[in-house]
Amino acid sequence: MSTDPAAAPKRARVPYRPPLLSLWAQNDLADSVVAFLPGTNLSKLPVISKSFRAAQPLVLFTAARRLKVLDRAQDAFLGVLREVTPERRWFRETWTEGLARWRRANGEGLRTDIVGSPPCLRLRGTHGGHRGLTHRLSRSAGRSHCVKSFRTQVTFPDGVSGATGYVWLCRDMPRYDGGEAIGGIYGSDDRLDRQAALKWVAKQEMEEGRLGNVATELCTVERGVCYEVSASFSDADDSGMMTAAVTVTPRGQPPVATISIRCCAGDLEVVKIYNFHGCEAHIGEVEVGYESESESEDEDESEDA
Repeated sequence: MSTDPAAAPKRARVPYRPPLLSLWAQNDLADSVVAFLPGTNLSKLPVISKSFRAAQPLVLFTAARRLKVLDRAQDAFLGVLREVTPERRWFRETWTEGLARWRRANGEGLRTDIVGSPPCLRLRGTHGGHRGLTHRLSRSAGRSHCVKSFRTQVTFPDGVSGATGYVWLCRDMPRYDGGEAIGGIYGSDDRLDRQAALKWVAKQEMEEGRLGNVATELCTVERGVCYEVSASFSDADDSGMMTAAVTVTPRGQPPVATISIRCCAGDLEVVKIYNFHGCEAHIGEVEVGYESESESEDEDESEDA
C-alpha cells in the first residue's frame, strides 16, 4: 500500500460561508432575524451579502408588521415613490390630523368628528344643501389638474335614508350647488321602494344633448358594511370625454361591481364631503391621484399632499 501523500485523494475545497448566511440560504428566516436584531441594525444587513440585499424589502416589511407600524411604514415608502415620480401628484386624507385641511361651510346642522381606529370622518345631520367640508387643491398659475385615480371607503352604520355620504371631485365650487362632478359617490334610497344603493355621480350627456350631473347605481347597500370605491380615469378624447372605470369592494369580500362610465373630463379644483339628508355616514381614507399640466413645463409645481 502506498504511503505517498501525493497519492491520497484530494478533497474538494468548500468555500467558507458565515453561519448566518448558511442559515439564511436554507430557510426564510426574516422573522427570526428581525426578532433578534435591533431595529437600528437592520439597515446594515444589505452590506453583508447579495442575499441580504435582495431580501431587504421583506425584512423591512416584517419589522414593520412585528412592531405594528406597517401603515406608517407603507405611507413612508409610498411617499418616496411619489417624490421620484413628479409627473403624478397625490392628495391623501387619512384623518389622523383631524380636520385641519378642510374648510366647513357656514351654518348649523351638519356635525363632523373623527372616530374609530383606523380613524374615519363621521357625518351626522345635514347642512341643508350641497355643502359641507371642502378642500381646494393648490396649483400654480397656468396649471390645471387632470384627475387620474380616486379611492375612498364609506360606511352607513344605520343604513341609508335620503341621500348622504357624498365624496365628490369637482371642477368648481359655486355657493348654490354641489358643483360639476368629475366623479364621486353617495348613498341614496329610491323614493318608491326605499332600496338603499351606492351611486356614482359624474357630468354626462343627458337628453337633447345637454350636460349635467348624472347618478349611476353601483350596488345595493347594507347597514354597517364598509364599501371601498376605487376609480381610474382615462385621458380625455378630442370631444372632451373620458371613461371612468369604477370598482366597489365590500370589506372582506370580492368586488361586487365593476362599471365603466362615459363622462366629461375637466380640471380638478376641489374635493367635497357632505350630507344632503340627515343619515349618518363614515368616510374612510380619501385618495386622489392627478397630473398637473401647463403650457410651460418650466413652471414650478405646487403639490398638495
